[in-house]
Amino acid sequence: MSEHPANSTPLSGLPLFLIALGMVALILATTMTPVTGTHGWRWVTVGGSAVQFTGWVLLGRRMYRQRGGAR
Repeated sequence: MSEHPANSTPLSGLPLFLIALGMVALILATTMTPVTGTHGWRWVTVGGSAVQFTGWVLLGRRMYRQRGGAR
């Protein structure tokens, strides 16, 4: 028997891509802020956090729907 019912949508890679993209932006900004000494990297931190948060929300919504949601 299959793990997923026939009418479920497969988990798209978009949420995982957003999570990874946000993580890379956060690592880059955390590293480059002390190296360059400029404050512009703080905006990269904010943007990376927002992208990663969006990815986690999308992933959570899809996982919630896959398990049947609220009953």
